[in-house]
Amino acid sequence: MEQPDNNAPGPVSRPIRWRRLTVWAFAAVLALAGASELVCRYKLGLGDPPLSMSDPEMAYLFKPNQTCSRFGNRIHYNAYSMRSDDFPLHKTNKDEFRVMVIGDSVINGGAMTDQTQVCTSILQIELAKKLNRPVVAGNISAGGWGPLNEWPYVKRNGLFDADVVVIVLSSHDASSLFQTRQIAGIDPSFPDQKPLCALSEALTRYLPSVTKAPSNEGYQVGTDDPKVAAACLDAVKQMASAAGRIGAKSLVILHWTQTELKQAAATPGWRPKGHLEIEAAAREIGTPVVDLYAQESAGATAIYRDDIHLGVAGHQMIAKAILEGIP
Repeated sequence: MEQPDNNAPGPVSRPIRWRRLTVWAFAAVLALAGASELVCRYKLGLGDPPLSMSDPEMAYLFKPNQTCSRFGNRIHYNAYSMRSDDFPLHKTNKDEFRVMVIGDSVINGGAMTDQTQVCTSILQIELAKKLNRPVVAGNISAGGWGPLNEWPYVKRNGLFDADVVVIVLSSHDASSLFQTRQIAGIDPSFPDQKPLCALSEALTRYLPSVTKAPSNEGYQVGTDDPKVAAACLDAVKQMASAAGRIGAKSLVILHWTQTELKQAAATPGWRPKGHLEIEAAAREIGTPVVDLYAQESAGATAIYRDDIHLGVAGHQMIAKAILEGIP
């Protein structure tokens, strides 16, 4: 009778099998996480958002001296928290011409607009061609800003030897409350630190916005409070007056939302109440006003990214309007 070989390998024990499965599962999870990180960072452009910081007077602004890559777009903020090229505080060339453009996310362009496609970048190039002299176009802006943020910025930093100061306003800027909130590091749209990785940003910042119902929270809204409206309109006048004190020309530009354009098309002669109030305040101190109704209604949906924000064609349009409207 044949004797069994006691040295032959027996069946793999159950604990060893589970350890192997655990190792393979862990390796698969790591591989999936690594692949997801690469997709989020290089395909979706996440992981490198521009950072904001809190401020006691402006509520918040972008951190200075940062360059980011976002959704494939380059974003740069200079030493003065402007979405503009770097330039010295004062002119170093007597032939240099400077334009400071003040506003909110409409002129800022946000992460969906490359630095070269922002209205002020386009303006800087086109104005230099027109004047045949060096041009600096500053972009003083942040998403959600209004006159109550912009005037404190100007009070603190001045107007950088500007020859022209352009203030771009929407109707809600006549009486907006949102810009007084401290949101840097609180609102996920205004982070004050870089995310741990691109994947973590996708999961913590964007996934919740996909799974929950749309909300208007965080957008500027007007108020019927006359004190707020008076403060906003006074801030507009203060900025224009500050331009005059340094010998600069000032210009106010009125931007329309698509909803407002539809209302005007349905009711000939209708204009947003906020536009009328801003225009009256500007005229009161002799500041010219350019209303973008004709350009924006002609461009229709082709120039808008959403109800209020402009796409590339919209930034080209507003750069042209500033170029033509410079006094």
